[in-house]
Amino acid sequence: MPEEHATPPPSEPAPRRPDAGSHVVPILGLLAGVLGLFGRFLFSLDPAPLSVGGSDLATQYLYWREFGFGELREGNLPLWNPHVFSGIPFFGGFQSALLYPPNWIYAAFPLHLAVNVGIALHVFLAGLFMYLWATSRGLHRLAAFYCGVALMLCGAHFSHVYAGHLSNLCAIPWVPLVFLALDRVLAHRTVGWAMLGATAWAMLVLAGHPQYLFYTVVAFVLYGLLRAIRGEQRLRIAGLVAGMGAVAVLLTVMQLWVGLQEAPFTVRGGGVDYRFASRFSFPPENLVTLLAPQFLGSLADDSYWGRCYLTGMSLFFGITAVVLAVFGVTHGRRQGRGVCAGMVVILFVLALGAHTPLFRWLYELVPGFDRFRGSSKFTYPMTLFAILLAGIGLHRLAERPALARRWGSGAAVAALLLAVGALVLRGTGDGPGVGGAWNDFMKSVHAAGATLGESYRPLDSYDDPVFVRQAARRASQGLAVAVGTFGLIAVLFGLAARARATIPPRAAVYGLVTLGIAELILFAWPLRVTFDGEIARFPDVRTALETDPGDYRILNTVLSNSAMATGALDIGGFDPGTLRRYAEFVAATQGADPEAADQYLRIRFVPRTYAMLRVKYAAGPEEGRIVLRRVPEPPFPRLSLWNRYEVRADRDEALARLVSPDFDFRNTLLLERAPDPLPDPERGEGTVRLLDESTDHLSVEARLPAPAILLITDAYHPHWRARSLPGSAETTYDVIPANRVLRAIPLSAGRHRIRLEYSIPGFMRATTVSAIAWIALLAGGGVKLRRSLAYARPTLSRAP
Repeated sequence: MPEEHATPPPSEPAPRRPDAGSHVVPILGLLAGVLGLFGRFLFSLDPAPLSVGGSDLATQYLYWREFGFGELREGNLPLWNPHVFSGIPFFGGFQSALLYPPNWIYAAFPLHLAVNVGIALHVFLAGLFMYLWATSRGLHRLAAFYCGVALMLCGAHFSHVYAGHLSNLCAIPWVPLVFLALDRVLAHRTVGWAMLGATAWAMLVLAGHPQYLFYTVVAFVLYGLLRAIRGEQRLRIAGLVAGMGAVAVLLTVMQLWVGLQEAPFTVRGGGVDYRFASRFSFPPENLVTLLAPQFLGSLADDSYWGRCYLTGMSLFFGITAVVLAVFGVTHGRRQGRGVCAGMVVILFVLALGAHTPLFRWLYELVPGFDRFRGSSKFTYPMTLFAILLAGIGLHRLAERPALARRWGSGAAVAALLLAVGALVLRGTGDGPGVGGAWNDFMKSVHAAGATLGESYRPLDSYDDPVFVRQAARRASQGLAVAVGTFGLIAVLFGLAARARATIPPRAAVYGLVTLGIAELILFAWPLRVTFDGEIARFPDVRTALETDPGDYRILNTVLSNSAMATGALDIGGFDPGTLRRYAEFVAATQGADPEAADQYLRIRFVPRTYAMLRVKYAAGPEEGRIVLRRVPEPPFPRLSLWNRYEVRADRDEALARLVSPDFDFRNTLLLERAPDPLPDPERGEGTVRLLDESTDHLSVEARLPAPAILLITDAYHPHWRARSLPGSAETTYDVIPANRVLRAIPLSAGRHRIRLEYSIPGFMRATTVSAIAWIALLAGGGVKLRRSLAYARPTLSRAP
């Protein structure tokens, strides 16, 4: 039989159409919860930034936001970052997230306050969009509210607050909105829902985390396949979904185009090797965190001893939610529960990554899986559908409390089994047999992680009887908490199944919601930590640099990214978009294999050749301070003229020559092809001076009695181009690599006025397309809103 025109999404009962006002209380409840969690970090004149010291926020994001939005305040969109890696693309690295609208608070608020406001805002958005998705699928507002709270505070989400993963936190909230839009498109086949989906996809792109974007695309495709589009208007649905994606691309083409132009030149541009891609797959033993989040240790007290980092490796979203999710799978509407359960299983298998044979096939055959590490991030969309199942279960329990029969007994049995485990672990260390088995388990986990460099606690910790005993007792305590939780769940399910006038089933349902939220608050509350943001600004380095101004670079062995805050120029840094040429050069100078170069530079010493990178000082800790020490080799000037060169086109030959003690790097340049015109080694070098500069350009003037090569000791990139200014002897100039990583321009005799610009082909066209797309989307949204208000006005006027 043909399908009806507007079939509701396959979930719980067909969606009702409550008044907008009926959503006010749950949404205000979510907002109140966020303010309760983060209030003291928001309403302060000088708040400390959220996250633990040494986190990604402290080592990366704080500096990226300060540099990027500081430049925007000055009216400059920085495509290039001169402060780290001797220069590196900035805007094209996605994680700069300069076009992401919620990030514009960094241009208006003090840095640390903007960090905290941004985190709180995105935690709220995650709960809000989850709530809206759940209600759109017909769930009762209480069940949808519980879904929103569970997503806000679950391990796959809230642990990123502790770790300071700003781009993760910005990307995560838009995922439920993407699925909401898809559900509505499948149900109503209207352009409005497709445009909402396009906007959600655009926000996901601009949020600055390509990996979450890719994994969401994978989940989106899988969900669409499981939903199995069938019946009439199949072409219209396919067209709307395709249009959703096309509009999202048009909205974000400015960012996408630059990112795609930059990617081939980075260490990940050609894909990563299988070993690297295998890292940070979800460890199977961490499945225990579903019920006992601290079984393998805790983030809050740095006691985690499992594989990888506990951030992103915790499945916890509440024992109550787990039970309700299983209840939803068992008693929910068949079609809705099947799709959600299928998504949970498939996404969990994908999260296991290299721990399953499937990952090798995906790495070899499916584009994208060879670009990232950390398949454990699939646990977030997996948790999303698991939480939706919990909402389905809660909704069903409220509708049919009689279905709770036997579930109280099942929860009691689970409590009993966990109690046995807790008692056994509690006795570990008191007897050699049990202690030995636990210690063997801990060592096996460490050994499994060591194969991929995923074990970060020293091996001798696992031979320390005090540490082993503490780990066992912490695991026992985690199981004991689970025992108590299951016990309360057993009582509440029992009350729901035995309806009485004195204790109605509704009270049991509210009791389950209260218990579930309490679990999540107890889990999330200790993860709200802060660090001293001023320390991350390295005041000692800033003061030292002010006493010796100049156009030189340093190597901050503690944290090179801090150069963006201190105003220094550094040869190091940390960024997944590290240029491959530069990483290969550093690897060769450190005695490593250039072919294995990655984003981790691992600079252990400063060789003489780093003088050509303008290194003058190495910064390191001394008696609780950061001290600058002068390196022996004098640094090169930023601009100089050369007339001697060698040609080495092959990468390995060039790098071998550069690190050879026989190579006179102070008098000879290494080029990849002969310059045109050829320099005259017998005549004077002339003069050169800097006229002006910004992040993305510099202007120079040179006067030469004979042809020479202009060397600029900043990192080479093919997108640096030179053009002549009025009064120059030539009309075109060629920027070529020198010494593999620097810029050179062959010059003829005469006066040259040159402007070097970091210019990405097609950037202005992409910018124009994005601007037009946003204007059209906003205009269309305004027309839609106006029509909706006009439609609602007669109804309101007839209201009594």
